[in-house]
Amino acid sequence: MTLGESADMVAMTIMVATGIALNVFNLIFTVQQLWKAKSVQTVNLIISSISLNNIILVLSCFYMVLDTFMEWDLFCESSTHPFILTLLYLWLSSSSISVWSIAHLSVFYCIKVVTFSRQCLKALKTNISSIINAAVLVTYPLALCMFSPMLTLSAAESDSGYSTINSTWNATSNVTKCPSLVFMAGIDPSLFTLIFVCFLCLFPLMTMLPTSLRLVVHLCGHTLSLRKNQTQVQSADSYLLVCKLTISLVGVYLTTLAFVSIFFLSALQSNRISYTVIVFSFSFYVIMTAGLLTASNKFLKDKLWGLSCCKKPQEASSKSQTETEKGSV
Repeated sequence: MTLGESADMVAMTIMVATGIALNVFNLIFTVQQLWKAKSVQTVNLIISSISLNNIILVLSCFYMVLDTFMEWDLFCESSTHPFILTLLYLWLSSSSISVWSIAHLSVFYCIKVVTFSRQCLKALKTNISSIINAAVLVTYPLALCMFSPMLTLSAAESDSGYSTINSTWNATSNVTKCPSLVFMAGIDPSLFTLIFVCFLCLFPLMTMLPTSLRLVVHLCGHTLSLRKNQTQVQSADSYLLVCKLTISLVGVYLTTLAFVSIFFLSALQSNRISYTVIVFSFSFYVIMTAGLLTASNKFLKDKLWGLSCCKKPQEASSKSQTETEKGSV
């Protein structure tokens, strides 16, 4: 292993460990809060869903890439091994559930914040918590069923033996040709690919982008009106926080999607690119989503400050302000 590969390995391990730690923190305390509340709180349910699936996502992705670090034959030597197929299945399922959880959160905040005049939308606003809770729970069996064909992948009979071909990026060297992978009989690869892309990329974007843009338009106008009333500045700040969280989560997803798309497009064009790009991309996604959720949630932020053995600046300033007011009285 070269010095550059060692540096990539260290950086990759640090990012994965950071992402796991942040998401474990969010998962433990949101589940604890749900348990104490004795009821299903929509935001905490979504945070728990995102955190749990982020952990599964980054672990499964990291192990697959670690197994063949800096190699091209990630799915060549053991492409049909049940363990590898299971990791691939968990990777895709957990990533889709995490993305859809962000989409559900975007819809939830949009319906909660935006004011509607139509009666049907008012009824939707009243019952939005129950609807989103059900949607989050339905996402799990839907995603697990959606990607179950990945467990049926097997090497084509004509490719049972490996052959070597000249590399497109180095005409003087030979590389191992990967066997063609096929699904079990009855599964149309083209149809599955279309459903795969729509469920993992297109449909979540169609959900997140309109709700996020609608939220931004509403909050910009609402914030301007709230600033005229100094007694409601805190309410305006809370609205802005929701806006920033929603847009940031969508931005993180789009950025990760761009990195992964570049990787696969480069691979399809036979350009040499390391599989560590995948780990770095998803580690970025896992770290940023966990950090944004922690920073925007007062309960998680307070717990983080408590674990870091530090006193929050806001608490210190509010305490000094209270003491000043008492002294003046």
